[in-house]
Amino acid sequence: MAQKAHPTILRPTHDLYKGSTYWDEPKFYYITSTINKLIESCCIGTTHYLDNIKITRHLGFVIIEIDLLHLHFRSKGRFVSRRYKENKKTIKKQSWTVLACRLHTAIKLIQKLSGAKKISLKINRLKSYTRSIPKPARRQLMYFNKGFNRTRYDYARYGMQLIYLLITEKANASSLSRFLTQNICSRQRRKRHYQFLAFIKQVFQALEPYRKIIGLKIQIKGRFTHKAKGRSRSWKHQIGSMPLSQLDKKIQAIYTQTQTAYGSVGIKVWICS
Repeated sequence: MAQKAHPTILRPTHDLYKGSTYWDEPKFYYITSTINKLIESCCIGTTHYLDNIKITRHLGFVIIEIDLLHLHFRSKGRFVSRRYKENKKTIKKQSWTVLACRLHTAIKLIQKLSGAKKISLKINRLKSYTRSIPKPARRQLMYFNKGFNRTRYDYARYGMQLIYLLITEKANASSLSRFLTQNICSRQRRKRHYQFLAFIKQVFQALEPYRKIIGLKIQIKGRFTHKAKGRSRSWKHQIGSMPLSQLDKKIQAIYTQTQTAYGSVGIKVWICS
């Protein structure tokens, strides 16, 4: 039997990396992939998701353009007293200030790595709030936003925002794969994975009337639940159609891997837009 090929190999997709290949080919792909990983690592632990990146080289200049998704964990109308603001001197680890400091340091590292004269970084930040989700869908998902469920479903508020951006073609498959990876890795207690996967299904069902993409498919396979003898489990969810055999359809495919307390887990995401 022949081995399955990646869905994006034979499809005419848009290349993220543009410009003159002044570097030799192995060095070009090494530098661009390292820049991508470096900027992704800057977003870890913050409320920002790296959605898209474009790297352009012209003479001695390197131009990097990134698209960020800024998701808000708490409601905008949360009341905070003046005394609380005055006494709070520490900066949140999830704030935009921390990410901006990390990117400023990353520019110096990229300049040393590439040997360029100047690095230009352009950031397009898309802000999202829970109120941007249509009201009928919010009513169906109101149970996850209740105060007594805040610790159990701490991912609910920004998870709804991300999936709504994904369904309306404003987010990428890499953002969803990062959301799944960090939550599956952090759910270490027994049966917490079942709650997370049930939440994913209910969000997709509530936002189905607002879907603009052709289809989406998620597959999670590995040891992410408590089972005897460490048996692996497979979880799948699909909305719409996924025409993998039609080469004229634009399909984004992301394959990632993470670790849990029980073993390794493989995550696959397909989006047909």
